Amino acid sequence: MRKRLARKRLVVVTGLIAALAVVLAGCGDEAGSPPRGIVIGSSEEPAMRVMAEVYAGALRNAGSVVSADQLRGDDAELLDEMDRADLDLFPAFTGDLLTMLAPSSTAVGAEDVYVELNRSLPQGVSVGDETPVSGAPQIFVSTTLAGSVGASGLDDCALLPPGLPVVATSDPDPATLDAFASAGCRLGPVQTVGATDEVLRRASEGDAVGLLTPLDIAGEDAESASSDVQALRGSAGGGDTADNPPADEPSTEGGPVDQSGPRAEMLVPVFRSAALNRDQVKTMNKVAGEIATADLATMAGEVETGSDPREVALEWLAEHGL
Repeated sequence: MRKRLARKRLVVVTGLIAALAVVLAGCGDEAGSPPRGIVIGSSEEPAMRVMAEVYAGALRNAGSVVSADQLRGDDAELLDEMDRADLDLFPAFTGDLLTMLAPSSTAVGAEDVYVELNRSLPQGVSVGDETPVSGAPQIFVSTTLAGSVGASGLDDCALLPPGLPVVATSDPDPATLDAFASAGCRLGPVQTVGATDEVLRRASEGDAVGLLTPLDIAGEDAESASSDVQALRGSAGGGDTADNPPADEPSTEGGPVDQSGPRAEMLVPVFRSAALNRDQVKTMNKVAGEIATADLATMAGEVETGSDPREVALEWLAEHGL
């Protein structure tokens, strides 16, 4: 009787071992399956779609596995995907992210915004090096008008005739208008038009001001498009267009610069810290050292006219050795 029970127990134990072996074999198969790759996302804006492809292409060219699929959404939605570990990387502007994550923050300048953003990011999320690409809105005026009143920067905005209408391609955020008012601008009502060219034309006539970002007017035809207008540059950080040097340009006096105008909006890669290794972060930072506002504006313009974002990005990467 005892021998029969012992044999039964041996059969049961043997069966459990066999079942465990099957499970372990299955786990081994999963471990040997191809990795999903780095998942990249972006908003639907052409500039952000092509920038996502720039990061994707640079990482692939450096030997990383990158998923062919991309996620789409606004910053809040993309951060939610990152929290679920379904997204690893997306491009964003520092000011937009800080406003969403820390609405009470008073940071304005590019450096301060970057520092505050790093403190405000969710746990496990990081940002790479800032690019010089700016999405901060600026006031554009006729060069003739600016010369007649002696206005060169945003601090001179009060010298413009009061009540000039603001022409833009979409309704500006109230915080943007408040920031210009705080800088001394005495602006009139907002008028929306259908295209950047129309904003520039209206501003060039001298009886209105345009509201655009450096990214809006940069690109291959920027010189001809904006020859009759100029930006009233603030000190918050406004990109690297021809009439707007990089945000980290030092003060000519060597001292601190008063920060004026809307919050800085510098393009950065946002990534899940556990998803990227040190070499992959270095690859993204190499992109930051090469990309310029004019580059991204030109690529975004090509995407707007029907070009494939991936092909546009690959061409740029090849030109820059990335």
